[in-house]
Amino acid sequence: MEGALRAKATALVVAAALAAGATGAWAQGADWPDRATRFVVPFPAGGVLDALARSVAEPLAQASGQTIVVENLAGAAGNVGIEQVAKARGDGATLLFVPQGNLTINATLMPNAPFKWERDFRSVTLLAYTANVMVVHPSVPAKTVAELVALAKAQPGKLSYGSPGVGSSLHVIGELFKHEAGVDLLHVPYRGTTQALQDAIGGQVQVMFGAVTTLAPVIKSGKLRALAVTTAKRSELLPEVPTLAEAGIAIDVPSWYGVMVPAATPPSLVDKIHAAIAQAAARPAVREKLAAQGLQPVTSRPSDFAQQIQRETTMWAKVIRDVGVKAE
Repeated sequence: MEGALRAKATALVVAAALAAGATGAWAQGADWPDRATRFVVPFPAGGVLDALARSVAEPLAQASGQTIVVENLAGAAGNVGIEQVAKARGDGATLLFVPQGNLTINATLMPNAPFKWERDFRSVTLLAYTANVMVVHPSVPAKTVAELVALAKAQPGKLSYGSPGVGSSLHVIGELFKHEAGVDLLHVPYRGTTQALQDAIGGQVQVMFGAVTTLAPVIKSGKLRALAVTTAKRSELLPEVPTLAEAGIAIDVPSWYGVMVPAATPPSLVDKIHAAIAQAAARPAVREKLAAQGLQPVTSRPSDFAQQIQRETTMWAKVIRDVGVKAE
C-alpha cells in the first residue's frame, strides 16, 4: 500500500546547488540523517498547504544543502498522510505540514483515528494563517449574505456547499455558518480543496468556504462570487468583500497551518527544525510571495504551538457539540 501511495504522490525535489558550502540552522550535522527530507502534505497538490510547503522547501534546500521532497499523500480527509508520518522514524527526515482542522477539530470529530496528536507527534511551529471567504456560483441569485440566507430559508436543503473533507476546518465553518444563520445547506465533502473548487466553479455545489489565498484569483476572474470573509477584519486581497460580522453573523475563524514531526524526534532536533523553518519563513522573498497569496507567515516556539493546539481543540470541541457536527 505504501508503494502505491508513493507512486501516486506528487513530489517536488529541490536539490541544493552548493551542498558543500551549506550554512545556517539546517546545515548537516551528526543528528541529521544523510538522506532526503520529506515534507508530507496530506492533501492533493494545488491547495494552500501544498503551496506553503513548496514555498518553504526551496529556501531551506538552498540554505542547507539538504535534498527536500514534497510528497502529497492524500486520502481519508488527510488521515492517510498523517498516519504515515506518525509511523515514521523520529530522525528529522519526515515533517508533516498540516492545517488547523486536522489538528484541533478532528481530535473531537474523529476520536477513533489511527493516531493521537498528543501521543504520536511533537509540535514544531505555526507557519502561516489566512482569512477564509464564502463564495457562491454566479448562477446563485444572491449578491449578499442576507440574500443567500433568505434564499436558503426559502429552499431548505436545496443549496449545497463543498468542503475539502469531513472534519476539515472549512467543513466545520460551514456548519457553524448554518447554525448561526439558521439555514439548512447540504454538505458535500471532497478529497481536498482542488476537487471541491472544481465543482464549485462548475456549479455542482452552489456555496463554498475556502482560504482567500486559493479563491481570490477565481473570484477576480468572475468564476465565483464572494459574499463575505469569515474573519473579524476584511482581507487585504479582497478589501471590497465585507465580513460575516458586518452581515450580522458573529463568526471570526481564520485558517492556519503548522508543522509537526513524529513523537520520537528528540527535542534538540525539534528545536533545530523550528529554527530552520523560522529562518526560511523570515526571508523577504518568501514573505512577499506568501503575502501575495493572502498568507501571513507566523512562526512560534514548539511549546507555544502545542499550547495553541490544545487551547483551540477545547474551543472547537464546544463548537462541534453546539452545532451538532458529526463524521459522515
